[in-house]
Amino acid sequence: MKVLLFFFLAILLSGCAAIEQAQRASTERILSAAGFEPTPANTAARQKSLASLTPYKIERKLRHNEFYYLYAVPEQNLVYIGNQAAYGKYQELLIQQEIANANLNAAQMQMNTAQQWNDWSCWGTAAAILPPPRMRGH
Repeated sequence: MKVLLFFFLAILLSGCAAIEQAQRASTERILSAAGFEPTPANTAARQKSLASLTPYKIERKLRHNEFYYLYAVPEQNLVYIGNQAAYGKYQELLIQQEIANANLNAAQMQMNTAQQWNDWSCWGTAAAILPPPRMRGH
C-alpha cells in the first residue's frame, strides 16, 4: 500500500514539475520577445545580484533614477533585464496570449459541442426518427 501511495505521489509531483517548467519557458519566451535581455551572472557582483532575487518572479528595481525589471533563472545562471518600455511590451504580450488562449478554448468548446450533437447520428437521420407528417383531408 505504501509503495502504491509513493508511486502515485511521484507521478503527481513529476506532472506538476513539468507544468511549472513549461510555464517558465513560456515566460522566458515572452520576456525575450518584449525586449528583455538575458544577462549571464558571470561576475561576482552579478552572482550576488542573482542570489538576491526571487527566482522566476519579475522584480522592479530603481537604478540611476530609472526603473528596471529583473527575472532570475538560477539554474541557467541568468537574469532577464528590461526597462520600462520592455516591461510595458511584456504586459501587452501577456494580454495577447490570454486572448489567444481564450479563443483557443472557445474553439475547442465549439468543436466538443458539435461533436456531441454528431453523436446523435447513431439514431439515424431525422427522417428515420420522426414519423411522416399527417395530412388532413387525404
